[in-house]
Amino acid sequence: MRAWDEFLTLQESEIGIETVHKWLRSLKIVRYDACNLYLQAKDYFQVIWFEEHMRQKASSRLFNNNNKRIKIHIAAAAERSKTTKGKKEKEGTAEIASPKFHLTFDQLDPYCTFDQFVISESNLLALKLLCKITGFDSVSKTFIPPTSDLAAFNPIYLYGKEGTGKTHLLKATADALKKQGLSAIYTRAETFTEHVVSAIRAGEMSTFRQAYRNIDVLLIDDVHVFSRKGATQEELFHTFNALHLSGKQIVLSSHCLPGDLQLIEPRLVSRFEWGIVLPLESLNNKEKQEMLTRKARAFNYPLNPKVAQFLLDTFTSSTKALVRSLEALILRSHLNLKGSSITTNPTPSIIQVKQYLADLIKEEEQTSLTPNKIVQAVAEFYGIRTEDILGKAQSRDCALPRQIAMYLCRNQLKIPYMKIGDLFARDHSTVMSSVKLIHKGIEQDKTDLSGSVSAILKKLKA
Repeated sequence: MRAWDEFLTLQESEIGIETVHKWLRSLKIVRYDACNLYLQAKDYFQVIWFEEHMRQKASSRLFNNNNKRIKIHIAAAAERSKTTKGKKEKEGTAEIASPKFHLTFDQLDPYCTFDQFVISESNLLALKLLCKITGFDSVSKTFIPPTSDLAAFNPIYLYGKEGTGKTHLLKATADALKKQGLSAIYTRAETFTEHVVSAIRAGEMSTFRQAYRNIDVLLIDDVHVFSRKGATQEELFHTFNALHLSGKQIVLSSHCLPGDLQLIEPRLVSRFEWGIVLPLESLNNKEKQEMLTRKARAFNYPLNPKVAQFLLDTFTSSTKALVRSLEALILRSHLNLKGSSITTNPTPSIIQVKQYLADLIKEEEQTSLTPNKIVQAVAEFYGIRTEDILGKAQSRDCALPRQIAMYLCRNQLKIPYMKIGDLFARDHSTVMSSVKLIHKGIEQDKTDLSGSVSAILKKLKA
């Protein structure tokens, strides 16, 4: 079909020959007429990929000779086998069986409770609200009935960069609810997406919907991950509506405001804004030290202030790296006690800590430069917010810094274009164009551009 062939050729220039060969040219043309094209995919994953990445493009670009839109119908081989069962039986070909379907949810962390959460000025309101949702009294450490109508706060949307406590609060909420016998699901957006794909592949959408809609509270972490995932967004939209209409609570988290989410359907964004949107900010060093102290206490580990400060000064790339270093220190200290109780021995000296954590310290030195640090450095250099770089703004004041940040992520960290696209919520073809534009500008020795990039790099490596 000529229109389809022309569309594939166009996509080769936009997303690359390799991607087109893997995901599009492998689609089998079953039949077609003037206004319809029937395609067969190898499996359900290819169907999902097409729906999320190509459906919109194809709908807006495929037309016949009479300038009428060509509609694409796509199904997986397993699905088509069911519709042609009789024919296949005559031919002696076995029907492809649907795979077994299981929903495995993300596990809660025993440490992620309200008791262990470090309170700061920026997260106090979110903590109080979630305590009200669960009926947990943070003073008496007991559960009491909610004292106010929380219908106006549905959904609760928390946003902030990595390490601000979003995951801790969501898991603590789910934990508190389950302790009261209520049904609550905590899930990462990535897990929710995997469940949608698996359910479609197995023909078990009814099982999926029953699991996600017959609950008291749904908590979804990192909703920005739904970017470009059309089929998943469609299912999330209906799940959200079903729960909201039933008066069930929804709690969401992301790295940005709802309005700054990229490639998320407007109808979903508007629903994310229905309730209350609360920011979370990074802990300061004093609060991080309190976090380390609490975690050490949970393991009955006598952490002295000097060691805590060393960890704070050394593991600066992320809160996760900091917590991981403490956990490794506790474990390795215990292994080196040779049978003695960890609580009856003093914490190791700084020299011993360096020996215990030598591999992590080396890893930290190699990975201290992160995408978040690049975005922050670029934002500070140009006097704008990180949200402006990660958001929708198209003015030159925001567009050029965004392009430089993408270029540095590719040039300094060697991150794949698709991954950078996820970080900035842009199509990877946009990322490729931005990187090429900055690279060309530096090669042509455009003084302002090359000087700015050099200054940002100098600051990052200082």
